[in-house]
Amino acid sequence: MSNPLIIATTAEVSGRKIASHLGLIVGVGTVAFGPITTTKTKKALLKAMNQAKGSATELKADGIVGVTVSATSSGFAFSRGHTVIVSGTAVKFE
Repeated sequence: MSNPLIIATTAEVSGRKIASHLGLIVGVGTVAFGPITTTKTKKALLKAMNQAKGSATELKADGIVGVTVSATSSGFAFSRGHTVIVSGTAVKFE
């Protein structure tokens, strides 16, 4: 069984030394136009996070550091669309 991917919003992880930076990873989740609910937004965030984790796993990363989450919206009132973007740097630890 492999170790779980470590995810941090900071540039470092306490107690772990970064051996190499593997590159930028990004995940994107969208909420279709229509009334925006907390459930839809959570689904978009989970989709974006899972994409980011999948990219890091493909690079054989041990973790993702410097994780940021941003959200944008377009449209008017009750017909808005939202996009959630998760980004960070995939790393290998010693």
